[in-house]
Parts: sequence; C-alpha cells; structure tokens
Amino acid sequence: MDLETMIKFLSQLFIRHWPRKVVSLGFAIIIWILVGQSVTITRTLTNVPVRIVDLHPDQTVLGLQKSGFLNKKVSLTITGNKNTVQDLRPSNLEVVISAANHTESWIATIDKHNLVSVDHEINIRKDIHSVDANDIFVRLTQYVTEDILLTITKPIGSPPKGYEYLDVWPKYLNQKVSGPKEYINALKEQGLELTFNLNKISFEELERNRIAQGSHDEIIFPIPKEWKKILIPFENTFMDLNDPQADFLRLLFLKRECIPLNLNLPVFLFFPVTFIQTMNPLEYSLDPVPPIILNHGIHQINIPLYVKDVSRQFLDVVKNNMVLTIVMPSPQDPSSINWAIEFLDEKTLENTFLQTIIAQEHGILHDIALIDEAGIRHRFREYLRKLALFTADGEPLNLIAEIKNNKVVIQTKTKETTKLYKKEW
Repeated sequence: MDLETMIKFLSQLFIRHWPRKVVSLGFAIIIWILVGQSVTITRTLTNVPVRIVDLHPDQTVLGLQKSGFLNKKVSLTITGNKNTVQDLRPSNLEVVISAANHTESWIATIDKHNLVSVDHEINIRKDIHSVDANDIFVRLTQYVTEDILLTITKPIGSPPKGYEYLDVWPKYLNQKVSGPKEYINALKEQGLELTFNLNKISFEELERNRIAQGSHDEIIFPIPKEWKKILIPFENTFMDLNDPQADFLRLLFLKRECIPLNLNLPVFLFFPVTFIQTMNPLEYSLDPVPPIILNHGIHQINIPLYVKDVSRQFLDVVKNNMVLTIVMPSPQDPSSINWAIEFLDEKTLENTFLQTIIAQEHGILHDIALIDEAGIRHRFREYLRKLALFTADGEPLNLIAEIKNNKVVIQTKTKETTKLYKKEW
C-alpha cells in the first residue's frame, strides 16, 4: 500500500461521518463513568483511629490520649462506591464518637454516621453505603488533677574527672498531673521518680561554674531546662516539671584535690576503762621520738599531712579540733594498738560549718529559702566519715605503735608492713 492510498484510508476512517462518531464516543464515556459510579465494592480497613468528642470538662475516657484519640484503633468493613472505597486509607479516616448526654460508661455502635474523612474530597455520606465494626466499650470516668510526689533519685553515670557528686536539691517536688481518676489514684500511690545522668555534664561546664562562683571547691550546677521533664506512665509522654521549686533544681559537686593540713596534729593516748587497772596514764606515756614531738607539753605528729574527699571550708572549720588518738590495747594483746582521727566538739563544728556554707551559698543563690540546711548538715557528717590522712607522696598515712619500757613508740610504716589500721567510722 503506497502513501497516497494510506492517507486516503485514514481520512475515510476518521473524517467520514465524524459527527456520528463523536456522539458515539461521548455516549461511551458517559456510560463508562456511570458504570464506574454504580459499581459497589467492600473493603476492610484496619487501624482506623477513634476520636471521642463532646466530653464535659470533668469527664474523660480511659485510654483517651491528649490528642483526643483512644489508644486503641478499630477495623472497619466499608461498602460503597468503588472509586471512593478503593482510595480509602486508615490515615484519612476517623471514627468519631460523641459523649454528649452520657454520664456513665456505655457501648458505642459504629456505623457510617460515625465515619469522618480528613480528606475533604471524599463524600462519606454519598459514596459510603454502610460501615460494619465491632462495638466499642467507652469507659467514662472523672477527669481529675492531683499533686503527685516526685522524688529526685541519686543520679546515674559518672561526674567529670576531678569532680565528685555530693548532693541534689530539692529532693522532692509536687507534680500536678491530670487524667482519669483511676490512673491518677494509682500514680499518686506509686509516685514519680526522676533520675539525672552525670555523663551529660562536661568538665568545662563545671569549671565555668566553679570560676563564676568564686572558685570554691563545692560547685553548684543548675539543672538545664531541657532536663526538667518527667515521663507520665499512663500517657507514655514527657511532661514539663510544674512545681515552682523545680526552677531551683541543682546538683552539688566537689572539686577533688589534695589539701594540705598545715599543722601538726595533737596525739593522745586513750585508755579503755576496762583495762584501767593495768593500762593507765600513770604507767604508760608517749615517747617523743620522731615523728612524735613534744610541743609545750602536747604531743604532736610532725609529718606534713594532707586530706582528700572533703572541702577546704570543712577542713578550715575542723582542723583545729582534730586529734590523732592511739587506743591502748588489752594487757593480753599489747601488740594490738589501733588509731583513729577524732573531732572534738562536733556539734559546734557542725553549726560553724553550716553558717560558713550558708554565707557562701547565699552569695550565689541570693535567697536564704533556697539553702538546704539539712543537706549541709548531712554533708558535714559525710565529710567527718570520709576524712582520711595522706602523706606528701599521696599514700594513706600508716602508723605502727609498740610499747617499750612503758613508752608508746609511734613510727610511720608503708601500707604493706603496717600492723596498725585506721578506724572505720
């Protein structure tokens, strides 16, 4: 077939009787549309969200999230126009249940009138013929607000190198939480806990705070705002702390360093009353041979001594009331001589330390109400318990004592060979 013949054939095919052909094509399109609109199909959609509306302010539903949706979803069997139904997705549908006029729990039946499309191009009322789903038990309850005790627990993790965690303040907060009465009552009985992670604090942050606070060795670290959130279990969401005291949440750290004592400690002999008939000051006394010296009638240990794990303020308060006590042994075991560091007039020392720290922290916090007196007193007692003596080489002070001719001779020994141990508090 040549080109001319081909052109003639196509011309007759498309142009000949063209009005009739156009009308036929139009009718075909109309019929296709009408048939498409009249075809009905059924589909099952899973995980369709359920929204509860029209709740009274003092009402809620168990399992209702802050978004207004229940924490459980439903499956729907939808029958309707093919073009519409085949395009439906769980993400563009909601089942809406009204709580209007309900004063107690009820069983909600779901039909097409409960179905709402978030896609405004879908006409649910026109294109959906029916919706089948299992009934939903809607458990209506009171919506209440209560103060829940929130405990700030001991932090996890490790502080930056060279620092020691001391304390947190405040240790307790009241968190206002709203929700279903059953959940709130259970939460009130259980309480909430918040635990900070020391691994999130950098050495540079603490150093900046230390310098800004006057280079004291007790450093206050204010808790950042982004840390002040608590997980509400029944909602599985984090909530900002809302107790006004949360604005002042802080951690306390100690700058760890070796601090010189800068004095010769007095050394006393202690005679247990049980053995006083044979072990008493009339029979035994200290021999003033190095490292023991006699200074104005007082025996002292003449060794440069250092302390660790306490603050300078604490040491300045207590060092003039410290004594090294040698505990005399029983006559049956004269080689068993122990020693201990004693603090004289501890209550006065504690009160002095308290006033010292209050003055220091008031200069930083500017509000006496924010100072934790109980925490300061506890810190003082912890320092008393932890204080240990070290020599210039950083080794723990180790002493050995023996009795020679009714004289108690004190000597320094290495830790491996000492027969003397420090009393544990």
